[in-house]
Amino acid sequence: MKPSTQQEYERRVLRAQQLVEAHLDETLSPTEVARSAGMSLHHFHRVFRGMTGETVMGFTRRLRLERAARSLRDSERDVLPIALDAGYQSHEAFTRAFSEAFGVPPSTYRSLQAAPEHRRTCTVTTCPDDVVIRDEPPRDVLVLRHLGPYDTVSLVWDRLVAWYLEAGLGGEEALNMFALVPDDPQVTADKLRYDACLLAPAELPTLLPPGPVTRGRVPGGRYAVLRHRGPYDTLADSYLALIGAWFPQRGHVPAPEPVVEHYLNSPANTAPADLLTEIWVRIEERGFG
Repeated sequence: MKPSTQQEYERRVLRAQQLVEAHLDETLSPTEVARSAGMSLHHFHRVFRGMTGETVMGFTRRLRLERAARSLRDSERDVLPIALDAGYQSHEAFTRAFSEAFGVPPSTYRSLQAAPEHRRTCTVTTCPDDVVIRDEPPRDVLVLRHLGPYDTVSLVWDRLVAWYLEAGLGGEEALNMFALVPDDPQVTADKLRYDACLLAPAELPTLLPPGPVTRGRVPGGRYAVLRHRGPYDTLADSYLALIGAWFPQRGHVPAPEPVVEHYLNSPANTAPADLLTEIWVRIEERGFG
């Protein structure tokens, strides 16, 4: 498989994004971020902006603000601690930045999300009773990132599977498919991050075949797992039942990390109504704090 310059750039930019995501509460130096991509500081930031449409600083700021939006919607924390977590030293500075990003101040955003059409609550009859708590080992995976609307993630799967088969790493019948989903489609629209993952074969070469795919890992730990049956465009209902209802009612706290989707069958040979997807949310053992 012949590598392309475009694919190599994609791989390098993804490494930089992953570094920022893993250290979102820290201030990384421009040199550190450029080094993670294996590029000189002189050119890296232009490459990053050209390929993602935003600067590294803008990317970091957006992720922090989107995390703040989720916290406003899903918790009763005061605005000031949320602002501090997002890297703002005052309520006023956070309000200006948040209003610019979401069109309304934080307090208004919270009240809008609490309106009946947005409220994340459920009655006992609508809360899932088939959630299981399971200890899962870490899994080494091959990762290809999608950046865009959630309803177009099939495009990244086409690319990842084609790369896997062309590289001779296994047959299509043995594909074990996961996804790491750090963003919420209700908060992040056009720049939603979605990492399509294939379980890495046991005999994976030290040097990956050429292409945009990188190594990654599905974290191990104790997960709350809910099985969803039906088309992928209804997954949001199961997310809501698990994270918005089951977790609060059981007194557990979801870990602040990507949700794992594990696809038990394939849309290539399964009717939409019969698709089976496990939603894994790791339980934060320390609780709130």
